[in-house]
Amino acid sequence: MKLIKYIILSCTVLIFSQCTDLTEEPYTFLSPSNYYNNGEELGRALVGVYDGYQREFNGYYKYIMYLEVRTEFGSPAYAKDNMHLWNVWNDVNNADKMVITNWDDAYDIINRANLVIGRGADVEMDESLKARFFAEARFLRAATYFNLVRLYGGLPIPDSFTEGLEGLEIPRKSVDETYTYIIKDLEYAIENLPKKSEYDANDIWRASKGAAQSLLGDVYLTRGGMTGDETYFQKAKDYTEAVMQSAEYALEPDFKDLWYWWNTNNKNGMESVFEIQYGGVDKEYNNTHTMFGVNITEYTLGCYMYRRFGPSISHYLSYSDTDARKEGSFLTRFNTTEKGNPSHILDTLVFVPEDKGFYPGSKGWKTASPGNLKFYDRTPESATLKKPQATSYVIRYADVLLNYAEAENELNGPTASAYKAVNDVRNRADLDDLPANLTKEQFADSIYRERGWEFVGEGLLYFDELRTDRIGENVKKHVKWGNDEGIYMYVDAPLEFVPSKDFLFKIPQYDLDSNPALVQNPDNVSAE
Repeated sequence: MKLIKYIILSCTVLIFSQCTDLTEEPYTFLSPSNYYNNGEELGRALVGVYDGYQREFNGYYKYIMYLEVRTEFGSPAYAKDNMHLWNVWNDVNNADKMVITNWDDAYDIINRANLVIGRGADVEMDESLKARFFAEARFLRAATYFNLVRLYGGLPIPDSFTEGLEGLEIPRKSVDETYTYIIKDLEYAIENLPKKSEYDANDIWRASKGAAQSLLGDVYLTRGGMTGDETYFQKAKDYTEAVMQSAEYALEPDFKDLWYWWNTNNKNGMESVFEIQYGGVDKEYNNTHTMFGVNITEYTLGCYMYRRFGPSISHYLSYSDTDARKEGSFLTRFNTTEKGNPSHILDTLVFVPEDKGFYPGSKGWKTASPGNLKFYDRTPESATLKKPQATSYVIRYADVLLNYAEAENELNGPTASAYKAVNDVRNRADLDDLPANLTKEQFADSIYRERGWEFVGEGLLYFDELRTDRIGENVKKHVKWGNDEGIYMYVDAPLEFVPSKDFLFKIPQYDLDSNPALVQNPDNVSAE
């Protein structure tokens, strides 16, 4: 049973790795019985929490792929494992299918955080530094619970760390209780974390006060969207506005500079509120290259690429040709070269939308969608080692601006400050300001579309669709368009289930089996 496996692993052998400046050190295996003796050891244990979040949650390619493929923004790029059925919401109530498989991985992260907090209580060290360590652990724990509660609803919340097979029977809390727990963690983090600018260069990758404020703003925005309670929107506005007023962050002037593909010096830049670090060594590289959307092994493109998932053709076509994010986000042309002689071009492959996803396309394109450049590493080192080093954004400043605009619009309509937040993002993409005098509903639609153009492939858009109650209508339109247009992955694949904002994934059956106190989510009912 995987949950038990991960709990035992967390408690009997802790895996610590140093990611401070992306210079990776070998893993060290240490027993809790002879660890947590001083501040240095507690700090190394804390890095183990980051390591868990990196490898088992944000670094797991299926987490983003399985979510975004269920929206109008993503599409299967290959039919392996019947992946085309996920886009039409097939077999959604099957607990054995495990479409989202991060439940047990997430509880490993939570247990690592609980170990730092629980074991660290008796460590003699500088108390302010200990409080910061606890705040970092609680930030990561809150981020993990936030992802889980949006997928599964109310969660089991262990009182402390687990050291064996005892104490695994933990019942689920309600959704409200789970959010209360998350909010308390983030309030503590805000009080005890330094600003990003207060970290030295080797620690700039750590969670900061601005990261905790941004995440709490997102939590309250989600609560507001799911409940309609304006007090949540006010808190979302307050926390995002605090980040905006902190002068700690700014948009990168050039959208391309956000991505390792275009700029290998981009890590932890001015727009980065919190990102996951990766290095080119075993167990530390960025595995999201496996959802790149292109099936090719080409040295000049870096690491090999799979074609499991890519941006949808309809979403790609929705971009203005003047939008800098179109070129900055998508791969639609590349050369194949002679092995060992990259200057000798053999062919040029081009994505042609009119091929409708049938591959190989009219110009040799080998998959059913354009490629996604984000989080990809095309350096020679990546090609040789097959271990991409591009980092993954968890929160970037553009998200803070658009969250602020959404909360402000919900409270007061499209005010000047809400317009400015959206237009700042648009202007960076070389687009004009939004039209003046939009209604509240038109402005909300504009924010939603802007988020799609800005964040495709980053793991945010599925939750946007739930929060704004757009998922059912948009999925219907998207699949119908694919059916009507004869798009390859939609041929003879009508929509099987219409989701609604209260959709919850099934808890994986093996985790139910390992915790008898868990109660499975009820079957989801199609909105039509």
